[in-house]
Amino acid sequence: MTQGFFTVAQVNAMIKNGDKLLLAGDAPLLSQLSKGNWIGGSCSRFVEKGKTLATTREKIFVHNITNIAANIKISIYDAKNISNIYDDAYDNGFSVLIMPFFSDVWSEYGVNCSNYSNFANRAVCGWVAVTPLYSDYEKNDESLVFSGESGQSYTNAAIVMHIGLSANNYAEIHVFTPFKPSDEDVITFEENGQQFEFAYINGVKQSFREYLISRNIDRSVDAGAGSRKCLAGDYAGFIMNVAIAHESEADAEKYVSFAAPIYKDVPYRIANMDSMSYEEEKKYFDDRVVCSFTCITNSGHPEIFNKNLTQMNGPFTYGEIAYFLLNHATVYVTVGQLS
Repeated sequence: MTQGFFTVAQVNAMIKNGDKLLLAGDAPLLSQLSKGNWIGGSCSRFVEKGKTLATTREKIFVHNITNIAANIKISIYDAKNISNIYDDAYDNGFSVLIMPFFSDVWSEYGVNCSNYSNFANRAVCGWVAVTPLYSDYEKNDESLVFSGESGQSYTNAAIVMHIGLSANNYAEIHVFTPFKPSDEDVITFEENGQQFEFAYINGVKQSFREYLISRNIDRSVDAGAGSRKCLAGDYAGFIMNVAIAHESEADAEKYVSFAAPIYKDVPYRIANMDSMSYEEEKKYFDDRVVCSFTCITNSGHPEIFNKNLTQMNGPFTYGEIAYFLLNHATVYVTVGQLS
């Protein structure tokens, strides 16, 4: 399985060869690629072989899935038809979805995906495209996704590669996070959304911002490892982590915003990095990993990758997808063979 950094010329050679590619890189690089069997999203920070890398705008990160993809089909969705994504997926395979950050389709999928036909009956994973990080240049950049089939880029549409596997292969989507839910207060919300004034803390309605302040939870972008927290939601046994976003001056008095959707009536708890456990996940960290996507919030914890996620390769993202839209996680796909 080919994974790693390649120049535009090297990627174009793969495309000319007919290879099937999942790409991440600086938008000007992706725009230089030939048409072919690939999809991509804008990104400039990556994990390679368990090491977090600084911003790079010189090479493209490639997940070459040619040797496991029996069939592919590339689809473009907007907010009106993204609900078809699970119906369009192969029965035996997985689909990789890339969405631009803060786009209409990102919002629609994040809030409503669990209501889509065939949701979770077929495997959908992916990531949210980002703007370049930590530079003055980024201020005018947009999150972009690219279709190699059409040669076009999009700011308000999602790109998907549906990947079909041979009959003797099967795909599994895994989610790893260093953030673990506490055994403390149960937090619920009255509706789906990404910004709230109130929450129910153990059944009692109160200002959520005041609750976070009372718990001394640091919501700033500069929060250290010991103080950074997120919410962990239990959706019928599937734990969803949602980042507590930095408050702007406009909403600091009343509201708390999140980097991914909050779901009505799902029980959430404050989560932190105090009880990291990797041993159960390590059994999957082998050469069966065909692609992976990691939340940018985890880039500040290189020890996670250097010590425990040495098989992870791929982009740092503004959100990762394992059926739901998540934060603070690494999503990865393994492909195995039936015995």
